[in-house]
Amino acid sequence: MNTEFEDMREQLNILKEKLQRQAIVNDQIFRRSMKRSVLGINRRYTVISILCLLIIPYSYWAFVVLNGMSIYFFMATALMMLFTFGYTVYNGYHLNRRLMEKDMVEARSKVARAKKLDQDWLKIGIPMTVAWLSYFVYEEYRIFDGGDWKILAGICVISAAVGGAIGMKIHLKIQDEYEQILDEIDDFTKES
Repeated sequence: MNTEFEDMREQLNILKEKLQRQAIVNDQIFRRSMKRSVLGINRRYTVISILCLLIIPYSYWAFVVLNGMSIYFFMATALMMLFTFGYTVYNGYHLNRRLMEKDMVEARSKVARAKKLDQDWLKIGIPMTVAWLSYFVYEEYRIFDGGDWKILAGICVISAAVGGAIGMKIHLKIQDEYEQILDEIDDFTKES
């Protein structure tokens, strides 16, 4: 009777060890998958940040040198790009490489915060872009002294619509990725 009991205990210990190893493997696979998702978002943030910095010298050349716009318009453009750069870097800061090595509750909190910051960007970015576009149309009107500025304003509106659609598509994709990460963290923590 004792030997049967010992055999059962030994089998139970073996089963516990296997389950523990399986849990460790599942945890590693989950964290690797989440890390890839976070890195995908960070790559987009990196591209946006680099573009913001590259636009600054380009805008001086395109607006001031080629088109004769005021230096104040260039400064407004540069400030907008620097602000966008700073906000993007700040938001990406919450999604560092070691995020998924932390406790899942803390990781979820940081991902949720980054998602909210990304969502809040629309409240800042859209009014800022509308103000910039208005200033752009004013500069075109000033340069052309009321002449052909309407054609350029029309081009500006079409470009803004296309750029807005592309920007919204990128924004919604990032929001979906954030939501997917949060859902997977929730599912994983329920299973654990």
